[in-house]
Amino acid sequence: MPYFNANNTLLERPGNFIVTDIHIIPYHREGEEGIYRQIITDQVLEFNIYESLESHFLSGDMTLIDGVNLINMIPLTGFERLEFKLYTPGEDRGYDFSVLTGHPMMITGIRNKAMLKDRVQSYVLEFSSKERMINDLTKVTSSYTGTTDEAIINICRDHLDTKKDILVEETKTVAKYVAPRVKPTRAIKDISKLSESKNFDNAGYSFYETGLGFHYKTYESMFCDESGTPRPVRAQYSPKIVAYRDEKGDRDIINALQSVSSFNVKSQYDTLRHLNYGTYASKTITHDSFNKTFKVETFDYHNNYEKQNHLEEGNSNGVVPFFNFALGKTISDFPDTVVHFVSDTDKVHNDYDYLGRSHNSDKRISQKAALSTIVLEITVPGFTGISVGEVVHFTHPSFKELKNSADKDNDPYLTGRYLITNIKHMVNLKMTKDHQMIVELVKDSFNEPLPEDNIDLFTGQENEKGLSYSQYNLDKA
Repeated sequence: MPYFNANNTLLERPGNFIVTDIHIIPYHREGEEGIYRQIITDQVLEFNIYESLESHFLSGDMTLIDGVNLINMIPLTGFERLEFKLYTPGEDRGYDFSVLTGHPMMITGIRNKAMLKDRVQSYVLEFSSKERMINDLTKVTSSYTGTTDEAIINICRDHLDTKKDILVEETKTVAKYVAPRVKPTRAIKDISKLSESKNFDNAGYSFYETGLGFHYKTYESMFCDESGTPRPVRAQYSPKIVAYRDEKGDRDIINALQSVSSFNVKSQYDTLRHLNYGTYASKTITHDSFNKTFKVETFDYHNNYEKQNHLEEGNSNGVVPFFNFALGKTISDFPDTVVHFVSDTDKVHNDYDYLGRSHNSDKRISQKAALSTIVLEITVPGFTGISVGEVVHFTHPSFKELKNSADKDNDPYLTGRYLITNIKHMVNLKMTKDHQMIVELVKDSFNEPLPEDNIDLFTGQENEKGLSYSQYNLDKA
């Protein structure tokens, strides 16, 4: 498979992992000179690492069984650094939280402290990227001129003080932005939601962190490369019985790594939510104070679908069916469902783009909301060579009775390409001694189009003889 480069001679079974010694680096140590490292590997029961497209920073938690009173011995105060590495055997990608070759995490809190028995306690350490703490300490008051992707890099380097890699999709938006004394992530959010891609006709960027570093990308660049060619899937996940060996008796670790032990469809359509978000249709009224003009623009999901790249190929494979909803109109023919009032004032910063308004803002809102139409959660063997923002394939069973062996046992709509939006790595060091992942997947399109129909099955199809009554007249009757 495209992303599974794990060496079969090193990976003995799904769930194998490599964790280096886990150290706490305190801010102070009585009687010690230089950097002091307190090894805590023996006390760690398990730990989790979280990645998310909606969270700007990596985070995690670690459960300790403490029989030596580490809390007071170090002492733990919520200002210590946490140092360790996590890798899947045979895989280059992973999490390097070491001082020498990576970037240590910061311990930010302790919770769920409890006594297990005499002089033995358990508690959970919470940790996150160093940049998460710096973000709360810093305010951005600078002005930035040029492409907005350059501004993002400058904010990361100058205000988040990150030394990590930054993977950027170039923007075509050339603007002047003056940060009004806000946190770095707020400045990044303000710039991101109105920046337009250099290669795609869209707006809105995601800023997130993985084990590879920070990313600044649009959804379409996650789906495909700059030519519009779909990116290869990073895994072929499917529910199946885990088999470590193939039909010849040889070890088949790659197949076992892609087995889904359980899955849950968290969301499959939410019409009312999409109506209120403007997924199907919306209207934007803009006011230009400089030229003293008003402009009205409407957004139609079906008309705009083929103008964007999606997870699945095809011009009519969207998650919104095309049919006669009422009175000869489709569900995307009601732009007054959501109305936006925005300023599009020209010459605010001479000839630079005005960041107060993107000409694709309606499309951005609809695209993000459409991605939450189908939301799946799967539990799979842990693998550090996969990250949020990447595409995988998931085979969803059909749950229908098979009439013959030639029938496909796949759901034609829920099977296909998905985008990873959340990963929870769960590493157990003591009991099961394995690495599992809970992965959240989303989808904005289907393998095959939904049925179309131009017959109005709604108008006049219900009882039209309803009457109005006075409550007091009813009381007197």
